[in-house]
Amino acid sequence: MAPMVETFAGGLDGAVGRAAESRKTHDVLLRALTSLGFAAVWGIAAGSAAPALAIANIYKVPMVLALSALVALPAVLVTRHLLRIAIKPFELCSALVNSVYRASLLLLGFAPLLGVYAYTSQWVAPLLAQGSALLALTCGAVSLRSELARLEAPRLQLWLLGGVAIVTIALALLQLVSLATPVLTLPTVFGSGIDGVLR
Repeated sequence: MAPMVETFAGGLDGAVGRAAESRKTHDVLLRALTSLGFAAVWGIAAGSAAPALAIANIYKVPMVLALSALVALPAVLVTRHLLRIAIKPFELCSALVNSVYRASLLLLGFAPLLGVYAYTSQWVAPLLAQGSALLALTCGAVSLRSELARLEAPRLQLWLLGGVAIVTIALALLQLVSLATPVLTLPTVFGSGIDGVLR
């Protein structure tokens, strides 16, 4: 009787563990999809002066955000391996998704104001759009540092890992924005990618 009880208890613990893992995966995927939705709302607001541009931004802005994270992910995982940081790849991906979620939440907060200016002011709207995007990038970087600080690993290694993640995501964003241009009604220095910034 006792072995049967132990087997049942072990099976129950395993089922609870699998359910918890499944829940974590579900939460990460939900946050990733929600981030893309928030980015799409910001894109609509940024292009609201031109209906065709607003519609195109529904997929362009989330595409840039998702591809930037995907482009940066291999460098982040390789850095984790080279530094021998003993954290699971899922925990690292979860930290990245949470930081992108918070950055996109900030974009959502600016979207109504950006929509008003995009529709009424040709000159201020691009500045507000670029400012809100840079602020979101900063928020994402700070959030990533906070997420990584919760993980059990040496702080210096986590700082290096966070630095690699932030730099690679920023560089990817810069170039992918140039491929998705136009996002705004007026051209900006970021529309030409890194060449436009360094020129």
